[in-house]
Amino acid sequence: MRITARKKAILSYFDPHALDFIRSEIGLPPYDVPGIAYLLNGGLAGNKKYQLESARRTLESMVKDGLLERVTSYERRQNKTQGSAQAAGVWCKVSRYGLPGQCTVVPDSGGSSAIEGEWSRVE
Repeated sequence: MRITARKKAILSYFDPHALDFIRSEIGLPPYDVPGIAYLLNGGLAGNKKYQLESARRTLESMVKDGLLERVTSYERRQNKTQGSAQAAGVWCKVSRYGLPGQCTVVPDSGGSSAIEGEWSRVE
């Protein structure tokens, strides 16, 4: 396992000191591939498929090396073939990447708006 400059940059996005900036750019972890590609390429990863694929391969190698953990979520995404930005979007499976142990289902502490019974919050 080699720690390349790209892997160091990706790991730096999980640093608590940089979290405010990252949150304003792409949201909270776990991050998706387009978000990581956006940060790695300085916001220029719009329609460049090779940049997305390069980021995905780097993230997958980091998962294989045990540096990151991958979770799959079912989310609504904007389809490029839709006529307007206000369209509802399509539901698809999205791979998200986070630090090991921080992408799992954890028990929720509850609150006044909780429904009685057994439940947990996904973070």
